[in-house]
Amino acid sequence: MNGLNRVERHAAPAGVVAETPTSRCRQQRIADGFSRAAHAYDDGAELQREVADHLLARLPALGRLRTVVDIGCGTGYLISRLAGRHTGLAIGLDIAPGMLQAARRRHAAQPIQWLVGSAERLPLADDSAGLLVSSLAVQWCESLEAFLAEAGRVLRPGGWLAFTTLCEGTLAELRAAGQQLDGTPHGNAFLPEARLAKILEAPGWQLHELDLATRKTHHATPIDALRALKRIGASTLTDPAAGHGGLAGRRRIVELGRRLETWREAEGIPTRYRVATVLLQRSEREER
Repeated sequence: MNGLNRVERHAAPAGVVAETPTSRCRQQRIADGFSRAAHAYDDGAELQREVADHLLARLPALGRLRTVVDIGCGTGYLISRLAGRHTGLAIGLDIAPGMLQAARRRHAAQPIQWLVGSAERLPLADDSAGLLVSSLAVQWCESLEAFLAEAGRVLRPGGWLAFTTLCEGTLAELRAAGQQLDGTPHGNAFLPEARLAKILEAPGWQLHELDLATRKTHHATPIDALRALKRIGASTLTDPAAGHGGLAGRRRIVELGRRLETWREAEGIPTRYRVATVLLQRSEREER
């Protein structure tokens, strides 16, 4: 059974969040936001590429693998590099069809299969992959526990999961500016580091690395900072109420910019990202 065979389910496995109309609406909002951003994504994704390169550098020497999957592959930067390393099946999976269209065009010369799917309900067979990677995507999951459960199902015993995600402290400047403006932090909330560490203690996994680092981008003006977030799809709200219908509504944008200006550094207006890099290995013995 190859990695593209869809697994039939009559009920969600343990740890997996059952799909509801609310979760479907949330996923559609995320997919639409990133599809809209796909045409300009690579122009503003320098930090995303740096984080992906760091993840690649942390991977152990795995040799030839039959199936490698990039979950939340975006325009294909990470999976295109893994496809060059391994001779097996390379799959780029993303929830946003627009991202996959851009990935197909950009990497048309490489033998990569592109697949629409959610990290929390992977359309992949049990025990079908030797390596799963994901960079700056799983923070969009409704449940990191559900993602780990699905990853554990899809990986072969001894297989590896390598991912990066964003933790609390990300977009600190924007959230503080929103709090000052109208008492509501603008943008999405991110997982506290202690909570991430606890989740990674899930049975069935061996944790090899949890690295936390703060990265910044800088922009000439507050408007440039907000436009940069929009360009990479990061202005998509998982809960529309979190930003009153938008990351920076038209009536608020000038005032929000004034408050962002107070964060200015010598290099410009900062946008902060608290990045976790995680290396996990599925246990050889079944514990799930």
